Amino acid sequence: MNIVGSIKVDLKPVKVVMKRLGVTAGGDVQRVHTANVRRRIQKYMPFRTGAMIKLMITQSPVEEPFIRVNQPYARMLYHGKVMVDPKTGAAGFLTPNGWRSRKGVPKVPSNRDIDYSTTKNPQAGPYWDRRLMAAEGAQMQAELQDYVKMRGGAR
Repeated sequence: MNIVGSIKVDLKPVKVVMKRLGVTAGGDVQRVHTANVRRRIQKYMPFRTGAMIKLMITQSPVEEPFIRVNQPYARMLYHGKVMVDPKTGAAGFLTPNGWRSRKGVPKVPSNRDIDYSTTKNPQAGPYWDRRLMAAEGAQMQAELQDYVKMRGGAR
């Protein structure tokens, strides 16, 4: 067997290639995807006054690769279970000033499902990220692939 020539392959480190392609945590592909998810996920989130969605938008800048919903009641709404006082088993009690809970007592999840209002968001319910992916995941993936192709892909 005769060797006619040689080939030298000079590969850049994976991190360098990922940064060039825009697929790092702060890259433009990630920013486009995060903005797309942030915009679409709202219709799967509970909406009574819109406060949680407005806070999610202000707490989740597009530059960050994740979406925050940093509210005390967000976990309860996300999991879809009524939170109750561990001693009384009640969500709260009615006072002349509205519903209250015992002060300083952390609530625990019950087996009761939250009855979401679907007046504003007909698709609202628990696990809104999973609902979004089930309903629109394929379309979002195709849009992201189109974006990568449009920007030149492997530049």
